[in-house]
Amino acid sequence: MSFDLDSGKLYVDSLGENDEIAISLNQPRSVAQMSETLQQSRPQWILDFYSQMNTYVGQASNKASIDTKNGQLVLDVAMPKSSLRKVCEHLAWLYEAQSRQNKEILLWIGELILDYIARSGSPITVEEAIEELGLLERENGVRWSMKTLANWSVVAQKIPSEIRQLPIPPTYLAEAAMFAQPQDPDERVQFNNARDALLVAVSNKPDSWSKSKFVACMKELQEEFGMERTRNEGVSALQERLIRLYRLRTIAQESGDIDTFYTNIGLKRKDVSAWIYNIEAALIERDKLEPDPLAIIPSGDGLTEAARERAAKAAIKK
Repeated sequence: MSFDLDSGKLYVDSLGENDEIAISLNQPRSVAQMSETLQQSRPQWILDFYSQMNTYVGQASNKASIDTKNGQLVLDVAMPKSSLRKVCEHLAWLYEAQSRQNKEILLWIGELILDYIARSGSPITVEEAIEELGLLERENGVRWSMKTLANWSVVAQKIPSEIRQLPIPPTYLAEAAMFAQPQDPDERVQFNNARDALLVAVSNKPDSWSKSKFVACMKELQEEFGMERTRNEGVSALQERLIRLYRLRTIAQESGDIDTFYTNIGLKRKDVSAWIYNIEAALIERDKLEPDPLAIIPSGDGLTEAARERAAKAAIKK
């Protein structure tokens, strides 16, 4: 693709041929009306969705419809304002309903991740479970991040179902789940009940709350229990930082002068060692890392089967 702004032309490869075709940039909707644009294949699920929405919009007014081929909203010129309002109300309600449905779906996926881990023959991490379930390889346009899916497994694990089903914004549930709980069993029960009470308050008077206000209350709650103002950092984030520090330490060791290397990049050798120790301790506490490095001797290339398949697919695409 290339532009010639002086002559107002856009040059693109034509379909199935090596020669080029020129499209005028000065003509309205010239790109939108290109055969290549119009012939772009659409997945069957989106066509089915357009058809369903056409029926749904038609229930609000017989003067409104959805083009089942391109999804365009078609409104009759004689359509009164009252009908426009009714169609708007229908679509707004549907948007709200789908927002609620998306939250429930993410919670169910979080529960599936936890159950998959429980049924695995050998210990696996949340991240490995997400990979093996194929949640990062969706082809329907949804691109979930590892962090998002890992967070929702924490929400499903920590927040009672009776609380989750209340009309609480998803961000509040994620924030509540990320805060660390007291280690003492009795204090943990008290902490969790107080946290759940805050979430109920959010559901009762949503207009009186903001996410920053909720987070501030959670921090105050932690103070009441004598806890540090910390949240549970995700395992994925911890592992990523640990790998980064391991790589940094390896480069330092290979430099021939470790202290000088760290000084040049503004770090101290003892600080890097302390960071590595603290992250390892956090992962060991969560049963995501063996206390003894020799407990499991690495073999092969060190990759999981899922990671190896992803690497092979990436190599083919290149």
